[in-house]
Amino acid sequence: MGVLRAGLCPGLTQEMVQLLRSRGIKTVVDLAAADLEEVAQKCGLSYKAGALQRIQVVHAFDIFQMLDVLQDLRGTVTQQVRCSSGTVKVVVVDSVTAVVSPLLGGQQREGLALMMQLARELKTLARELSMAVVVTNHMTRDRDSGKFKPALGRSWSFVPSTRILLDVIEGAGASGSSQRTVCLTKSPRQPIGFQEVVDIGTWETPEESPVLQGEQT
Repeated sequence: MGVLRAGLCPGLTQEMVQLLRSRGIKTVVDLAAADLEEVAQKCGLSYKAGALQRIQVVHAFDIFQMLDVLQDLRGTVTQQVRCSSGTVKVVVVDSVTAVVSPLLGGQQREGLALMMQLARELKTLARELSMAVVVTNHMTRDRDSGKFKPALGRSWSFVPSTRILLDVIEGAGASGSSQRTVCLTKSPRQPIGFQEVVDIGTWETPEESPVLQGEQT
């Protein structure tokens, strides 16, 4: 579930995010389900509501629906490029584990084939259509070592070009803190192991977050 934050789409500023939150709209799903004209009037957003309408949420509950959505999107974006109209810039899949994991098990060969087909569709969007593709994956425990590892196994580990691990800060879970540790675990351009603490409520570092600054003063 994507949290609304400044810069998520053109015109979505921090001030607008705060206005939306005051109306109970905190996530992308909340925004997609809301009447944007009514939201714009209540929050005084006027023309900026047009930017919010560019965020689209599509529900896909299995891998076949997911593949259909991605293939339709690829065809639509290709047509937009030919017509020189505005194109999709970012695709967020949340989460890939939900549609792939039910296929892994008894008929593993078929499940792996479908998982790789999904990977090819996502890579096509990224490489051929210059989109940013963000995919969330879950963590699971290794049965032998008991350590946490990314779900979907080794086969999927080769799919993403950049991997970021989002972890709860030890001792922060009970207090409901939105602070998380972000660690770069795979990258073709940056050294791995780089870590940063962020506030996922505003997606800023603690030093930059106005919410945290207010709590500290």
